Amino acid sequence: MFLASCATRQDAPGDVAPQVVESSGEKGDSFAETKIVTPGMLAAEKLASTEPSVYFDYDKFEVKEQFALTIEVFAEYMRAIPGSRLRIEGNCDERGTIEYNLALGQRRADAVKAALVSMGIDGDRIETISYGEERPRNSISSEAGFSVNRRADLISR
Repeated sequence: MFLASCATRQDAPGDVAPQVVESSGEKGDSFAETKIVTPGMLAAEKLASTEPSVYFDYDKFEVKEQFALTIEVFAEYMRAIPGSRLRIEGNCDERGTIEYNLALGQRRADAVKAALVSMGIDGDRIETISYGEERPRNSISSEAGFSVNRRADLISR
């Protein structure tokens, strides 16, 4: 299972001042238009450009190292916006029984949640659910089709 953390100081949400990133108007113009960007806005922008899924190997629920950045982006977002919540939906391919796939999907969602908690996110802000094989992203019965169905989807709320 992938778990990592860094011993860095995290600023409290009120500790980081908004930044002026763009200003228009002439010098001395008291009505110059200024764009203010907060840490929450930056985190939301980064989140919007991130693939919101973590993919798994066949019959596995260990988070692979290649998805560390995806999980870190969601952690940054949740730190920047203290009221945010996350829903993690575990999914499987069609192989296996319905019961087995529901349990495996739950273990996948729980593994992603554990990675976020290890990064300092309060587990009470994260909901997990399994859909087993019920919500395939690809209906082609091939390894390529199966591989996109073995995932945990992260949905910010």
